[in-house]
Amino acid sequence: MHIFLVGPPGIGKSTVAPLLQRALGAAATLDLDDAIEKRAGLSPKTLIERHGWERFRDVESECLHALASTPAWVVVATGGGVVERAANRARMRELGPLIGLKGSLATVVRGITETMGKRPFADITPRRRAADTLRRRAAAYRDVDASFAVDRRTPQHIAAEIAAWLISAHGVRIDVGGTHPYPVLIRAGLLDHVGPHLSDLGWSGKVAVVCDATIARRAAPAVTRSLERSGLDVTIVRVPTGERAKTANALRRLWSELAAAKLGRDSAIVALGGGAVGDLAGFAAATYLRGIRVAQVPTTLLAMVDSSIGGKTGIDLPEGKNLAGAFHPPDAVLADPSVLATLPARQVSSGLAEVVKSAFLADRASVSQLRSSLPRVRAGDLGPTVASIALAAQVKADVVSSDEREKGLREVLNYGHTMGHAYESASGYRVTHGEAVSIGLVFATALAEALRLCPRTLRADLEELLVAAGLPIRARLPAKAWSLLAVDKKVRAGTVRWILPRRVGRLSEVRDVPAGALRAAARVVEGPK
Repeated sequence: MHIFLVGPPGIGKSTVAPLLQRALGAAATLDLDDAIEKRAGLSPKTLIERHGWERFRDVESECLHALASTPAWVVVATGGGVVERAANRARMRELGPLIGLKGSLATVVRGITETMGKRPFADITPRRRAADTLRRRAAAYRDVDASFAVDRRTPQHIAAEIAAWLISAHGVRIDVGGTHPYPVLIRAGLLDHVGPHLSDLGWSGKVAVVCDATIARRAAPAVTRSLERSGLDVTIVRVPTGERAKTANALRRLWSELAAAKLGRDSAIVALGGGAVGDLAGFAAATYLRGIRVAQVPTTLLAMVDSSIGGKTGIDLPEGKNLAGAFHPPDAVLADPSVLATLPARQVSSGLAEVVKSAFLADRASVSQLRSSLPRVRAGDLGPTVASIALAAQVKADVVSSDEREKGLREVLNYGHTMGHAYESASGYRVTHGEAVSIGLVFATALAEALRLCPRTLRADLEELLVAAGLPIRARLPAKAWSLLAVDKKVRAGTVRWILPRRVGRLSEVRDVPAGALRAAARVVEGPK
């Protein structure tokens, strides 16, 4: 996602940009003037002097349209005139929010005076230029998602205000496409507004809030109040905690409680909790009365970045994890990162395994963002936390939108999960899902290394991030894990299919892996760091 700072020349965009990057834990900043100079081979001032303003504006537009979409967050300091062309504003909105900086005429005059060397304006005074600019571009400068005044505020204060707006007021919306499109909303404080969001989607009548005992105490009261204020008739249904929720017996009891509460075909379920609760409640919604509406309201980092998105629901069987289930997309995913403040450190690290995986599925900018922001996410810093959740959610939404039913592209999301699921089940779920995925990621990358599909540096980069996330990179693989591979959902015609990396952003399916390569990967995982 690109975050564009727009406003009059000299207003302070280039000064605020790196401060905002720091506040959000974004991957990078980009000064559009630098991009113009690189593309044209001339400084903006020289380009204008030699080829005129129209050519400068053309190159400026070319630079904007050349920006590649990325799930990483990039703060862009634009030139004062970029907003003049409606096509430029439209392109920026395709990539992210437009944030306006505004100030008094005196402030703009002062800024223009300090930056006169950037543009050829020898024949006009700073005051006249400022007045003319504000008059001609007034409407364009108002065409933003939010405006922030700079008068009598330090750049640090301005950056903090913008970050707070993004995190707690505006939030992030990611749209998942397909036959049943739905939004993923990420915003601090969202639990208090679940009711209005679902009411806007046409919800009415009876709603069952499915949660475990802990979430019933901590989060359910706020969600219940919000739903009831929106005119919904709420029933709380408690289910077991963790993987104990994902059993056939728990599903049967949940069906019975939905029936006892007299939920009909026009009723709905709010899955409030971690991934296990979301999987169980989603599967119940898919099968009760042949399918009723569901909204996912995840309360763990792992659920926010992974299991709540994509519509995959299910329960475990004694023979393996997630072997019974259904595709049942939610009406919405409503993630409130502020609830993570009470999450144990181990659970935060567990969720970060999926974030690291997503970065390696995406691009180098995403890896770079995590490298600098992971310690702050673990410390509970909301800015980098929101950015990390949005990064992973965008990666998953993009893949799911292209492949709802896991027939092709979506299988890249199984990177690290083939051995990860087997290891998790073989441990008797004593390791968390994220810890198991971490070991699975190292195994898959070591396997790719043994098959000479990727450079050795790739595993080093991966392990660096996993360690920074507080995750294990070495473990003993129980004998049972190898037998569980044979019943993994990804097995076809008796052959285990591995999703293996070739480089950041490029993975592929590999079958018929030689036993020697598997042993080599196992030696890496079970060996010294």
